[in-house]
Amino acid sequence: MEALELLEILSRGEDSRHQFKRDFTNAEQLAAEMAAFANTAGGQIFIGAEDDGTLSSLGSSDIRHLNQLVSNAATNRLARH
Repeated sequence: MEALELLEILSRGEDSRHQFKRDFTNAEQLAAEMAAFANTAGGQIFIGAEDDGTLSSLGSSDIRHLNQLVSNAATNRLARH
């Protein structure tokens, strides 16, 4: 995804195919969001974006944690939904 495309999506706001999340703290919650998209027409979850489309600041340790959380949600929790 190009930066311009990302900015356009953020400027339009959330809809049924684009969800903005500042952060996730548990894999179960993330898996529920992923399952909702998997059970519909699909979509994208933008982690690090506020509900109004502004970007929140994530540090490298936050990104490492989120990568692990996404992997955990997809591997260990998604099959439960």
